[in-house]
Amino acid sequence: MRLLFVAPNISVPGTNGGSTHVTEVVAGLRRHHDVLLAARRGSRGPDTLGIGLGSAAVLAPLHAAAIYPAARRFRPQAVYERFSARGAGVLLGRALGVPVISMVLDTDVSPLTWRGAARLITTAPHLVPDQYQHKVVRVSWGANIERFRPDISAPDLRERLGFTPSDFLLVYTGAFYHWHGLDILVRAVAELDRAGAAGPLKVLLVGDGKTRPEIERLTGELGQRHRIRFAGVVPYEEVPNYISIADACTAVYDPSRHEALASHGMFFDPLKIFEYLACGKPTLILDTENMRAIFEQERHACLVTTGDVPALARAIERLMADPALRARLGAEGRQLVQGRYSWQAHADHLGELFEELVAERGRAKPESAVS
Repeated sequence: MRLLFVAPNISVPGTNGGSTHVTEVVAGLRRHHDVLLAARRGSRGPDTLGIGLGSAAVLAPLHAAAIYPAARRFRPQAVYERFSARGAGVLLGRALGVPVISMVLDTDVSPLTWRGAARLITTAPHLVPDQYQHKVVRVSWGANIERFRPDISAPDLRERLGFTPSDFLLVYTGAFYHWHGLDILVRAVAELDRAGAAGPLKVLLVGDGKTRPEIERLTGELGQRHRIRFAGVVPYEEVPNYISIADACTAVYDPSRHEALASHGMFFDPLKIFEYLACGKPTLILDTENMRAIFEQERHACLVTTGDVPALARAIERLMADPALRARLGAEGRQLVQGRYSWQAHADHLGELFEELVAERGRAKPESAVS
């Protein structure tokens, strides 16, 4: 099947979650289908149009017009639209006479998308207005289980970063924004230190972002520079190496600090969690409804109350003290992701949806002709 993938504000390749999503889903779809990707200006790769300018709603018709000539030559049988395309995919679907699947991951969605998409795929069905709920298909994200694996080994990296084999190393990878709750992590480490319970605990924060200066300052103010280190941004292909040196990983966000998440709940599944688990690492994650729907407490991960410094400190202490728990979480987490939450499984699900839509369109045409 020929598919047009419309993501005009996403750079490919790139380092953020949107780039990872597009790269992995397109790669998964291409195992069984021909895919033309329309991405942000400067993007590169096979069958990739680097023409997008951003996600402003006013750009949707401009993006559709720019993509249309190549799309017409490609002759797609269906269109996939990221929510940030703001209806450009729907406009292309109309012009080409093919069905559209739109991915919804925000509350700011174009009316074109609500009305024109044949299916709305989302990790949070409650974001979709009632009149369009019949179009909803619940999905989850995943990890590249061929890239993120338990057998990756980078002992020299651990030594090069100044950690010893006896350290208990807790790793975070990703962006630094207020709602990621990294200040809560720093305060939890300081609380353990004050109580004499930190022992061999060390923390490695991999990434960068708006609040990094604040987190570095807080680390110094709380006297934790000997325990917490900052690796900065690393190429995405090297992230598995950094995860591999961890004894445990963490992604305990605080959605109450994010306006949309505070209003609508945690409505996306952080990719880093699936990547940690794919590497077989015991992981501390935020205890929210969407996480509980995927992960069982102390079977697949340790779910921790968001924004709760003492709760996070207790969870870290528990992991340090219980190697059997760490082993169980690592094994069960990897098994879960490998079986149900790989990017390939997600792409295969999308492929099935596209095939259903194209078949429905094919059945509808003869009926229309008769009527």
